[in-house]
Amino acid sequence: MQPDVKKSGRYKALLVYFLAYKWWFFGGAVSLLITNGLGLMIPSYIGKAIDTLRHSTDSDATLSLLIGFGKTIILLAVFGGLARVFSRIFIFNAARAIEFDIRNALFTQLAKLGPKFFSSMPTGDITSRVTNDVTYVRLLFAIAFLHIINTSVAYIIALEKMFTLNTRLTIYVLLTYPILLLIVRKIVLALHQQVIIVQSHLSSLSTKIQENLSGIAVVQTYAIQDRESADFAEMNNAFVGKNLKLALIRGGVGTTMIFLGSLGTAIVLIFGSAAVANGEVPLGEFVEFNGYVVALAFPTMAMGWVFSVWKRGIASFDRVDDIFKRVPEIAESEAPLSLPKTDEKRGGIRFENVSFAYDKNNILKNLNIDIEAGSTVAFVGRTGSGKTTIANLIARLYDPTEGEIFIDNLPLKDLRLREARSEIGMVPQDPFLFSMTIGENVRFGIDSLEYDSKLLRDAPTHSLLDASAEVSQEERIDQALEIAGLNFDIDSFPKGKDTIVGERGVTLSGGQKQRVTIARALLVDPRILVLDDALSSVDTQTEKIILDHLDVIMRDRTSIIITHRFNALSRADKIFVVDEGQIVQTGIHEELIQSKGVYRELWEHQQLSEALEG
Repeated sequence: MQPDVKKSGRYKALLVYFLAYKWWFFGGAVSLLITNGLGLMIPSYIGKAIDTLRHSTDSDATLSLLIGFGKTIILLAVFGGLARVFSRIFIFNAARAIEFDIRNALFTQLAKLGPKFFSSMPTGDITSRVTNDVTYVRLLFAIAFLHIINTSVAYIIALEKMFTLNTRLTIYVLLTYPILLLIVRKIVLALHQQVIIVQSHLSSLSTKIQENLSGIAVVQTYAIQDRESADFAEMNNAFVGKNLKLALIRGGVGTTMIFLGSLGTAIVLIFGSAAVANGEVPLGEFVEFNGYVVALAFPTMAMGWVFSVWKRGIASFDRVDDIFKRVPEIAESEAPLSLPKTDEKRGGIRFENVSFAYDKNNILKNLNIDIEAGSTVAFVGRTGSGKTTIANLIARLYDPTEGEIFIDNLPLKDLRLREARSEIGMVPQDPFLFSMTIGENVRFGIDSLEYDSKLLRDAPTHSLLDASAEVSQEERIDQALEIAGLNFDIDSFPKGKDTIVGERGVTLSGGQKQRVTIARALLVDPRILVLDDALSSVDTQTEKIILDHLDVIMRDRTSIIITHRFNALSRADKIFVVDEGQIVQTGIHEELIQSKGVYRELWEHQQLSEALEG
């Protein structure tokens, strides 16, 4: 039979985590062996006590024996209980450690994946996998392993004793098992399918919550809270319905296992009592035998819960493993190179026959671009022409579909990935801030240079305004905020740069968020600075102040300005006009407005817009 490749990979991966903590699980298994070994000795002593009572003629001797049996039973119960506690300590701690490892590995894997992955999977779904699914995987290792071992050990010990006592009665008890286990198997298959459905609905619910909370301002602005609440209620109702069905199926497993356990007791009572009445089986032996059957009732019933936990854990692991199997679109070179350290002009960029397609949609076509080191260039074009894609290729968030990009004459794909990115100050058109202080957001990039040993580049310590002066990082943060035109805004905040900005910088205006991201990019002392429409929310006067500072700070380094506004373009050494993924014009501002083409059309359109607004 052709092996199930998916299942083979799944169980092999689970085994890797199991083996990492094998001695903890071994300790748990030994503890369960001791627990069941001691616990299943108790029925024997109860049986002996009954036979002693029935056949003894010496009351004093009988009392002494009964007290001895009682003490033994108490000791067995106490030490069995202690062993049970240790079994849970060993197994549950191992499962917690596995949960810790998986969650850390999952976050590390997510950090390696690129924009294509995150655009294809909703954030709520990812969050659900990192939190809920990993928890269910932990329960798979904890609850499932514990009860599978516990039940196996209990059955082995109990059945050995039962066959020794009465083979015929043991066979009667076991006759019903094949039929009932077949029923359980069918229910468990339905359980697995329903678990997958429930997990999918939970992810959709998480996505709905995440999107509405992130976009609460939009929801409230359009006064659409009622519709969103109704949509959520409908999704939640569907989720509850799927969960109720899951509970019904899970209840079916539990009921079947309870019936299985109870049926064994009933068979013993029916056939065993008749055997006792006929004198075929001593009463003490009958009580002992029944004690083993009763002792197996809980492990048998617990297996119904185990089947549920197992299937939910397996389904959750598959969802987690799906992320682990995703291959990062951007791969590190086998023999990575480092950018040369030099005091000369740096940051030269060259595109050679570069094309880029996203999901078979051609965005850039055969680009040949040469950006001189230390220059300031601009990319201009209509919305959707491919300007931001060019910036993303320079930051190596994507790789070209065809052609090659060079940074300071070295192939970008051959450079150390993280080191190359640390040399690029990227200010995206949609500024993102973390739920931390303004100062912490600004120093976000510098943190990697200070604390990440894998980065070969040292954190800069010179003044942003005077490269020959050494200053502290706090002073550099203040300088970056001043250069970004935020110094006056900082004074109005309750705690200055120690003010918490809230999720995604919700407490700041659009222009303030853009300026914080500019300060963040400048602090890493970038070889290449990319401003992707980063001044669109900034007034003209502040824009001029920022650009004046950048002219000084970025001297001998490369600045790339992507914009729809033409105020800053007179500063550019070269302007590339992008249209439908191609460079259609190249020149300086004065040359381009003198010639017919896309640039002049865009410039005239802006002039008309400003005249109408004025």
